[in-house]
Amino acid sequence: MKAISILITLVFCILIDRPIRALENSKEFTLSSIVETAEKNSPLLTAIHSDLESLFYKRKQEGKTQNPSVYIDYGQRSAANEAGAEYALSVEQPIYFPGRKELKQLLVDNESRILEIQRMEAFNSIRLNSIKFAYRFLIATEKKNHIKERLRRLSLVESYIKSRPFVTPQAKTDLFIIEAKILALKKYFNDLELDAARDYESLNLYLRQESIPNLKIPYFTAGIQFNLKELEEKAISGNPSVLAAKGELEKSKTELKLANLEKYSDYSVTGQVGEDKSGVANRFFDFGLKFRLPVWDQYQNKVASAEMNLKAKQERLVYHENLIQKSFKQAYLEYEQSKADLQIYDLKQFNRIERDLNFADQEFKKGRIQLVSYIELESQLHEADHAILNVQLAHLEALLNLLYITNEKEILGVLDNASQTFEYQSK
Repeated sequence: MKAISILITLVFCILIDRPIRALENSKEFTLSSIVETAEKNSPLLTAIHSDLESLFYKRKQEGKTQNPSVYIDYGQRSAANEAGAEYALSVEQPIYFPGRKELKQLLVDNESRILEIQRMEAFNSIRLNSIKFAYRFLIATEKKNHIKERLRRLSLVESYIKSRPFVTPQAKTDLFIIEAKILALKKYFNDLELDAARDYESLNLYLRQESIPNLKIPYFTAGIQFNLKELEEKAISGNPSVLAAKGELEKSKTELKLANLEKYSDYSVTGQVGEDKSGVANRFFDFGLKFRLPVWDQYQNKVASAEMNLKAKQERLVYHENLIQKSFKQAYLEYEQSKADLQIYDLKQFNRIERDLNFADQEFKKGRIQLVSYIELESQLHEADHAILNVQLAHLEALLNLLYITNEKEILGVLDNASQTFEYQSK
């Protein structure tokens, strides 16, 4: 009996320990830990870092002096009916035309600058997307929980109608309405479950967690008041696509300078020393300069191509600046609208919705309100609940879009400055 008691105790402890371990394995994430984990887990950042290292070595290579060429010659020569050995040693040292080496290094610097902009954009994109999908997953989960609560309430109403002692045509009609409503909600719940699963997979692309994390992230009560003029200037001057276009323009300028130098070839300093022992023995030494003459090809086509490329890059820069200006104004309008919506569907509405639902439950059970009125109120409150969550998500995404366009690096700092609350938490 004692052995059986010990076995039962062990089994009980194991069963109790499993949910505790599950909770322990569910890691808690705040906004800062989400961003930190997303950056750490990104293979894209690692790839760009490797590309930058590659360009670092490429620049060093472009600065190297070219290796000399050595030519050794040995043979037999006959002169004045007298044979003898002949040998010579030639050395050729290639030298870049003045300025070519520096321009090649500058070209690598231009490429590095463009890659730095890509890395900066990747950092911001990872930060913004990880936060965005965290909120999407949280909102989808909240909606799913709300529908689950609605199904529970309507199931109680269904049981209440079925428990009535007398089945009247009105009771049957009420039952049909409830059953149809429950059926539609079950389908809607499945759709929300799919949405939550998709959003979680998108979020987990950045977090790489084995279990669903516990998100401790805030909702918003109000937005930030930005200075429109300063923000627009920042968007036009610091947007990643504009910076990249400027980088491409600088690169094309360097390519044009290199193209203009093409007709001036690199040259080589040559020297030779040797001895001829045939006939009258003599030693010789010579020194010279070797270069190509731009007679047949002066690289006019290459220069013209580089000029056209420069012109194209200038036009692309203007295009990107105009595009960002338009996109910024749209993003700012969306953000201001989302701020106004926050005031309409504020977080205090959650408490009112819960209070009104409890009131409707009690009054329906007492027979003081009809089922049609109850269903209509329940539907309206459900739409209000979803509207609050949608407004929160729309505000967050509008803010992140604005931060992306302006290339804001201190994303978490901006979010901390926003008016936020932790009052409403997931159930």
